[in-house]
Amino acid sequence: MFRPLLLLAGLFAAVNASAQFTPGLLQNNSYWGDGKAEFSIYDAQIARDGIPRQCEVLHILVREPFDPKQLVKPEGSPRPDTIAVLKLNQILHIPTGLSVSQQMHSNFWRVDNARLLKFSLTSNDSYGNTYKEARRLEDQFSYEYRTYWDGMAEGKESIAPPANGYFYDELPWLVRTIDFSKASGEFEVQLAGSTINSKKDAFVFKPAKISYKSTERTIDIAVQHSAGADKFVLDRDGPHLLREWTAADGSHLKMKRNLKVDYWNYSKPGDRERALNNPMLRQPD
Repeated sequence: MFRPLLLLAGLFAAVNASAQFTPGLLQNNSYWGDGKAEFSIYDAQIARDGIPRQCEVLHILVREPFDPKQLVKPEGSPRPDTIAVLKLNQILHIPTGLSVSQQMHSNFWRVDNARLLKFSLTSNDSYGNTYKEARRLEDQFSYEYRTYWDGMAEGKESIAPPANGYFYDELPWLVRTIDFSKASGEFEVQLAGSTINSKKDAFVFKPAKISYKSTERTIDIAVQHSAGADKFVLDRDGPHLLREWTAADGSHLKMKRNLKVDYWNYSKPGDRERALNNPMLRQPD
């Protein structure tokens, strides 16, 4: 008698959590249909070994076509079987004394259903290289890793997120897709930890509470999870740009510039300055 009730309660919780996120911004063709990327530059302090390290972090969001078989961007002429994804690249270049840690984490969400389709990470830290990738197979992910650490040189396993399960590294985008039709609110999800590190991950989904409150100019969001609390500050108005992020481990990001730009066409010497000084590329503050 109690088992069906528990199953119904779990289903209700999953539906309630997913209803708190909306695909509106993800599917906004007027915003993403220009073919340009959101290019956000953050002044950052990233915690490594418990010490904050001053650096610059880039977040790049762009919509692009995707080959559903290879799970990569197709080359050449458009293909009828391609799908649209939104890609988020988080790029970290962190000085650590004589060494440097360089990492890029990529998420890919399907535009049609807002589901995470794939994530990958490259990491090098002056000691060795690590590569990790997870690909969605229906309701599970196939996770592979190759690291330079003893006992975790390589491997493959399955990840089965709960219906309302998300990965920590989705948060910079996910918090922007909350249903902000009310001035404040809170809801619960299941959250797994970050994969932005050089070792194999053990993904365990644990309860997390997300709460938000709107002010005249911003939306303040708190994500309370097993490792502490992350706090985000968004623009009150769409597209709800991420202005500031304080993480539970003491890391802190504060936006210093945001562009809407075809950054792949700015790859020559001096192009960074040319883009930053072009007022036509800047998003409103």
